[in-house]
Amino acid sequence: MRPLDLLLVLSLACIVLGSSATPARALTKKQVFGIGNIKDPRAFDDPRLKALRPKSTRMIVDYNVARTPGFERDRIDAWYNGALDARLTPLLTFQGANSEAPSLAKYSNAFGAALLRWPRIREWQAWNEANHIGEPATFAHPERAAAYGKAMERRCPRCTVLPLTYALSDSRRSKRWLRRFLVAYGRTPKIWAVHAYTDANRFGFGLLERFLSAHPRGRVWITETGGLAKYIGPYDYDLARQKKATRFAFEAALRFRSRVDRMYYWEWYGQPDPRAARWDSGLVTFDGKPRPAYRKALRNRFKRR
Repeated sequence: MRPLDLLLVLSLACIVLGSSATPARALTKKQVFGIGNIKDPRAFDDPRLKALRPKSTRMIVDYNVARTPGFERDRIDAWYNGALDARLTPLLTFQGANSEAPSLAKYSNAFGAALLRWPRIREWQAWNEANHIGEPATFAHPERAAAYGKAMERRCPRCTVLPLTYALSDSRRSKRWLRRFLVAYGRTPKIWAVHAYTDANRFGFGLLERFLSAHPRGRVWITETGGLAKYIGPYDYDLARQKKATRFAFEAALRFRSRVDRMYYWEWYGQPDPRAARWDSGLVTFDGKPRPAYRKALRNRFKRR
């Protein structure tokens, strides 16, 4: 665990104890709150993270990581063991580390190796943000994304498989992509996985609302969302704006609680130099100091009646 200021710990304890008397959860009792991208498994012991009472944790890895010795596999080993020690449900998401589009046989065998290495992971996402330009294996190939989802389901029929992880978008291209995916997949997913940064950071709910209206069947997990302290291009470094966006990230899950079963905040630690970073959505700084967004998350997680 990173060094903590004693006064901060005592103050946090008072907040948590005070909130636990009559909490009106920002997420309902039936909804799961999860934390994504735990870069350092010692964070699972951080009382500030524990104060948010996560039930799950999510990580993204190259699909072939279980068969590739090295730093990345060691990192997932540490995350997996830390999550289990903290009694959190691990959710692991595949993606491509480069432009390679694996064959179905290679993909299935890689998934089989992952099941053997991390046998207590029973929740999986077939391919991260499959409709995003940053995933060349699936960006122009929704049929391939559907095939990966079905291959994962066949390999582990008792697992909870999220066959599609969809970056919410109103673009015509994304809508065509999704129609093609559904035709190839052959049915509505039991669980949709969506990423909702745009809504939260524009302080609204429109994309999610339109998606739910267009696709009225199936449960929904928001497997990535969060307030952006920095995103190169549209958002300069701004902790006040991040704090406001964090409120909308939580409230989206509550507003659509009839469909949304889970919400994962991405991420815990910020970047070493957030002003120069491409992306930073951390609830705490790189050295573990809580940001205003963390305090907003804590208040949103446990609101008084």
